[in-house]
Amino acid sequence: MMPESVQVDLFDPKKIPDNVTEYDALFVNTTTPLNEQTLPEPGNITFIATGSSGTDHLDLEYLKSQGITVADSTGCNAVTVAEYVATVMLVISETSNITTKDLKAGIVGVGAVGSEVFKLLSGFSIPCVLYDPPRAERDPDFSSSYFAELRECNLITFHTPLTVSGQYPTRHLFNESWLNNTNYQLLINSSRGGVIDEKVALKMLEENKLKQLIIDTWENEPAFNPAVVEAARFATPHIAGYSIQSKRRASRMIINQFCEHAGIEIAELESSSAYQPKLKDSYNSLTGLLMELHPLGWFDQKIRDLKTLGKKERAESFSLLRSESPLRHEYSNIRVPSQHLDKFPELEKLGIKAI
Repeated sequence: MMPESVQVDLFDPKKIPDNVTEYDALFVNTTTPLNEQTLPEPGNITFIATGSSGTDHLDLEYLKSQGITVADSTGCNAVTVAEYVATVMLVISETSNITTKDLKAGIVGVGAVGSEVFKLLSGFSIPCVLYDPPRAERDPDFSSSYFAELRECNLITFHTPLTVSGQYPTRHLFNESWLNNTNYQLLINSSRGGVIDEKVALKMLEENKLKQLIIDTWENEPAFNPAVVEAARFATPHIAGYSIQSKRRASRMIINQFCEHAGIEIAELESSSAYQPKLKDSYNSLTGLLMELHPLGWFDQKIRDLKTLGKKERAESFSLLRSESPLRHEYSNIRVPSQHLDKFPELEKLGIKAI
């Protein structure tokens, strides 16, 4: 994928190479923090890219002060995260006797990911409240709902970056101010750990003000809180945006930006072929079929197996589970026998097509 003229060396994301200053560019993921402490002397580095939408692991102000161009892959996993949210919604609806007609979704953060969530949920005729004051200020074509309107929703899903300063900090955006409402059926955090106050979420579950908690990103990640796992309906290790297609998009985006920065020709990228999973001839429930197509349930069981470990071992196992598990295919790349689409029309709304 990278042009042949570029020498590429790999390194453990947990440890920045001793000779890092010899490189012209550095490509990282969210597990590699880059700041004045971890990269005190940038040396030859003029370009840093992260294969993620979020950049809270990068000290952008410091890096730019060192003359470093910073690139990210914003939007690369938008479809994948939206599919995670929709999958959760469909499974909860079927297993908790809540129909999609009973749901009203509050989408907090309407950037690339939140917009895809809106598009996918709208396909199931679920009304949505779009809450994003920062976007409303910079985008004249977007109008944010009021915070009070979120209280009318029974499904809340977060898609914001993690920020601690400015006019709209998002750390503990979900906090005690939400306790006044008792209408929440479903709370999903697949944005960043710390956007929701986990203690408040646990309190709401205990007081029956919140029925179901789905959590993919964690406070103090990777040292997740076992009590939150125990209380959650689904718990996963920060993999909502992980798919073969999202990884390929992320790689393409940051490589293109690097090639433009370096003034070299962009290499071509081959498209992936459609995936045909091995399925049974019939399924008794949509949930049963979705659990074959999406690893939501598999990851949930795996993280529950880790909750009794000590803090250090728990954190290390979380990171390994996240980084070394096989990637799934996005629904739009999946082909299934037509009888499944006939029985479960929801599959086509997710983007799945017939063989």
